[in-house]
Amino acid sequence: MNRKDLIAFELFYAATVRREAKARAKQNPAAAEQLNRFAEAAVQRVEAIKCGPLFDQEGRA
Repeated sequence: MNRKDLIAFELFYAATVRREAKARAKQNPAAAEQLNRFAEAAVQRVEAIKCGPLFDQEGRA
């Protein structure tokens, strides 16, 4: 799994969780808010993946 794969997965996860939050917004707003926080955390992980080294020996393989 490389950087591009990790970024794609995190963005997919964020979109999926946001969709679930939207579905739950009326009947369970607290759960929807928690799901939105999870989605935001995924987006923050994407930024960290883009900016920093992934593994100790990246680029040596």
